[in-house]
Amino acid sequence: RMRFHSLRRACRPCVLKEEAEEQDLMDALRQASARYNIADFKIEELHADIEHDLQLLRAMSKLVLPITATQDAKLQILKQRLAELPLNEGKCLIFTQYADTARYLFENINPNGERDDVDVIYSGDKSKERAVGRFAPKANPEYRFQRGESELFTLITTDVLAEGLNLQDGDKIINYDLHWNPVRLIQRFGRIDRIGSEHDVIYGFNFLPETGIEQNLGLREILRLRIQEIHDTIGEDAAILDNSEQLNEAAMYAIYEGEGEQLSLFEDTQDEKVIDLNEAEEILRQLQRENPAEYERIANLRDGIRTAIPKGSKGIYLFCRAGRYQQLFLLDERGSIISRDISRILNRIECEPELSGGELPTDYNAVIMGVKRLFTQEIKDLQSERKHTLSLTQAQRYVLRELQIIFANTPDEDVSAQISTLEKAFRGTITTAVNRELNLLRRNGVTGTALLKNLRDLYRQHNMREWESRQQDAQLENEAVPKIICSAALI
Repeated sequence: RMRFHSLRRACRPCVLKEEAEEQDLMDALRQASARYNIADFKIEELHADIEHDLQLLRAMSKLVLPITATQDAKLQILKQRLAELPLNEGKCLIFTQYADTARYLFENINPNGERDDVDVIYSGDKSKERAVGRFAPKANPEYRFQRGESELFTLITTDVLAEGLNLQDGDKIINYDLHWNPVRLIQRFGRIDRIGSEHDVIYGFNFLPETGIEQNLGLREILRLRIQEIHDTIGEDAAILDNSEQLNEAAMYAIYEGEGEQLSLFEDTQDEKVIDLNEAEEILRQLQRENPAEYERIANLRDGIRTAIPKGSKGIYLFCRAGRYQQLFLLDERGSIISRDISRILNRIECEPELSGGELPTDYNAVIMGVKRLFTQEIKDLQSERKHTLSLTQAQRYVLRELQIIFANTPDEDVSAQISTLEKAFRGTITTAVNRELNLLRRNGVTGTALLKNLRDLYRQHNMREWESRQQDAQLENEAVPKIICSAALI
């Protein structure tokens, strides 16, 4: 049912924060800075690094300052497509990850709020019920239009509308930016590709990253691989990112061949409270401020701790970690994984501090160890994928080749040692900022002593001095043992 289109674009201009938000940020930074003793830092190096960052930020600011909405190629392509078939007919949802971007799109698509059929919503902005009711009155017949309200045909939104809402009056979605989590993309399409939709075809439009950005981030490829895993494991009735995806119809229809209640595992619950990860972190910060002793007790609990939470619905929650890899699991009462979504799992395990634990099920340990074995295999697959996808950029190859030439022609042992250190640092994974600097050296044909001096500066300015220890940490991370940090039976 779903047709897909990719929209090529140029980078959008940075949108300035409102003055109030900037003031809040500065106040927070001042408060945070009071917690540290300046004597604990290497002041001269810190000043040099900050000055280097400021120079980069000033250069970036000068580059984007002249850019206006008329020069924003991505925005102009969006406006052009909205005026063409099929987007100029029916109803369209435009998703973006950031509130600033949502406001920016609304201000340019609907300047001065002249059109009553276009609106924008983001977290804390306005009533979700009102926006949903105006956009999809057929799917939400309980909504009553207020005096002067009109029906919406274009709704710009963040992921505040990505879960648990009926918006199937619309038949088109535009992802103005690709969310890094493929499940989030699927949830976005699930707002309109729902039971009760009167549309024979659902259209999905995706803005893809710039070629240069994609080379550095690999976002599209990461999403493609993860989405294909979802197709292979669960099954979807339509492509999500592009039409090259291979659908697994056997997996898709398997849920219909079992008991009817199994469908509920894949449906969003409108009445379900959503707990954001930021909200959960704020609860912990509040606990740390108000009851530091209790916070320390929780923080120092041993790995593998487990309990049983009386929730009225059976299942198991599991938190696994291996080095920097970590994963939440939510299981049904039969031990099958039904979700890895953080918000959904946090909602299920939420409870009052005074709640007493219950008795663990008899087969509890066998179930969680089965999930741990699955997690262990996933970690091995991720490490293998990471090992095979690591490659040098063109700028890195240039620098390493020139360093080898310098090394072969220098009799100075100190210089040779420096070259060896630099070679190790620039051979591994580097940041986008470092790669950009190396590209400038390559394009300008910098070689010999001048190249060596520039690389020393980069090594110092970008905190690459600890390369050897970081290499060891990365190796330890790859060899990290998968652990169950905590788990809970929902009874």
